[in-house]
Amino acid sequence: MALFRRILVPVDNSPYSLDAVKLAAQLAKIHRSEIKLLHVLDTSVFEQLVRFSSKDKKTIREALYQEACGFLADMKQEAQKEAIPIEVAITQGTPHEEILAEADTWGAELIVMGKLGRRGVRSILLGSVAERVIEFSEIPVLIVK
Repeated sequence: MALFRRILVPVDNSPYSLDAVKLAAQLAKIHRSEIKLLHVLDTSVFEQLVRFSSKDKKTIREALYQEACGFLADMKQEAQKEAIPIEVAITQGTPHEEILAEADTWGAELIVMGKLGRRGVRSILLGSVAERVIEFSEIPVLIVK
């Protein structure tokens, strides 16, 4: 019997996320689990980009979406080396809220994530995405350094 049948892996375009994907894929192989890679288009970042760019909202949203599709495809390919079932999803909103909602909706039993989160002054004020997920998650969370 598998300990973790469904493993949610929130990712950004960072080496930490790639490390989390690799570890989650190894765990999934051992536990005969399925994985879902999730990327959240952060609405606060999106609004900042719109404010300081000469491009319109639609163009910026499409560029962010295409970038996410690119690195998600690379991460999916990396995870497929372990020959496990993998889904990929992109949502938009506040990252920790979207991650927790997806974990609940999808029925995840484990969240594996890299040191994903905000940087700079906002991280001091708001905390990182990983910290928020740990704080509010009702399922185990594994942070990959």
